[in-house]
Parts: sequence; structure tokens; C-alpha cells
Amino acid sequence: MFLQEGEKMTKAAIVGCSNPLKKGYLPTVDKLADLLSGYGLEVEVSRYLTDTPPGLGKRRAKELTGFFNDPEVKHLFDISGGDLANTVLGNLDLAQIKDSQATFYGYSDLTTILTALAKNGNKAVNFQVRNCLDNPDLVESGYLQKVLDGQISTADLDVTFVRGTGMQGPVYGGNLRCLLKLAGTKNWPDLNGAILLLEGLHGKPELITSLLEQCREMGLFDQVNGILLGTFSELENMGQENVVVDYLEEVTPENLPIAKTPFVGHKTSAHAIRLGIPVEF
Repeated sequence: MFLQEGEKMTKAAIVGCSNPLKKGYLPTVDKLADLLSGYGLEVEVSRYLTDTPPGLGKRRAKELTGFFNDPEVKHLFDISGGDLANTVLGNLDLAQIKDSQATFYGYSDLTTILTALAKNGNKAVNFQVRNCLDNPDLVESGYLQKVLDGQISTADLDVTFVRGTGMQGPVYGGNLRCLLKLAGTKNWPDLNGAILLLEGLHGKPELITSLLEQCREMGLFDQVNGILLGTFSELENMGQENVVVDYLEEVTPENLPIAKTPFVGHKTSAHAIRLGIPVEF
């Protein structure tokens, strides 16, 4: 876990490409930086992490590009969420960072950037590192070390099938609402033969159903090899988590596999899944 004598430090950057964090959150950022430092990482923190006006997408994209193109930066941890990630993505020149070896981590609204990076051939992982502060088991069990080592396994997702017995293909998606912000843009991925990953934080049955219907009308369910569902937090809190499966079973092809995992979504127990590369469940 800790840096050995004579071992060269690599860098990690803590960034926020979605809604700005409040300044009162800075002590938590410091704790996270200390945690990552314990893994032998030299940690840099974005200049635009807190209280950033919404119009600074161009500046944040420029800073993010710099992190990607620094050969010593191996990990880019986005700890934000909300609505603004596509304002950074819209100013990000993906061609400039295509050859970067850095891995970008995030979730929720960062689905937009993660999807675009995965399509671009970059390493993009759906994982919120700040969960490690709220759920010490991610550290004590050695799971964070596995993530940093690139040893992400689909076995850690505890997948169960609702329909079918298996599926394979590259994984694309994440937060349902945020994924659909990419519809009609150049960053929309090719989902033919893919596994569509969907989860949600906010959204009552009516909203989630309407977003799933948009997916149907876009023809997504006829393109993919399977659907992997994470958690839908508001529905679970309402005791209506079956809404998603019930609707999908009604509107998707009868031979399309559907599976669920409790380890993707907005829970502190969530694990990591890399996007854009072939996997098998």
C-alpha cells in the first residue's frame, strides 16, 4: 500500500468537472489527498474545484487536458456531480488526449465525460473515489488498491440475471439521465453489440419511465447485447425499484438479457467498472 524506499512517486489529480463543491468541503478533499498519498501518489488538486461559476467549462477543460498530457499523472479522480460536466466536455479536445495513459474516474453526471473518453479509447472507470472516506471497507479490504492497480473485476459486481443467463460486449453508459445528455452529439457511443449500463439517483417512476422510453425510441434496446442495471436510489427509497425491470421487460426484445448489480450507483458500497472494453457476465 505504501511507497517503498527508492520507488518513484506518480501523480494523481483531484478534479471537479460537474457542479462546484462548496468551500466547506475542502477538509474532505484534504483527507482524500492524504489517503491517496498513502498509496505513493503525489496529489494535485484542481484550481477550479470549489465555487466555480458555470461559465468556466473552457478553463476547466484546459486544465483537465494538462493533467491528461502530464506523463506522470496516472489517475484523474473527479469527485463532483450534478449538471455541468457537459460544459467541460464541450470544450475538451479529445484528439489532444487520445494517447494519454491516465485513467479518469467518476460517476453520475460524469457519465458524459466517461462515455466520451471510453469512445475515444481512453481509460474511463465508473467509480467515485470519495466513497472510500465514507466506507472504510473499500480501503481495508484492499479494494482501492485493486482499482489503482487496474485490477478491476466484473466478479466484484455480484451480478444477477433477471432475464437470460449471460451477456458480453463493451460496457457503455452509467447514469441514465446524464447519458441521454449525449444524445444527438458527436460523443454518443456506438452501442451495437454493447452492454448498456444504467443507474439513477433522483427520479420518481414517471421520470425514469420517460427516460427509458426515450432509450426505446432511440432504438437502443435493439442495438445492445444486454442491459446491466445498477441502483436507482429514489425509486428504492420509495419502495418502487421494480419499476425499471418491469418496464424493460415490457418494451425490450424477449431475448435481450437483463441483469442487476447492487454495486453500481450512488451508494458508498459501489465498486468500479471500466467502460468501453469488452467484458462478459
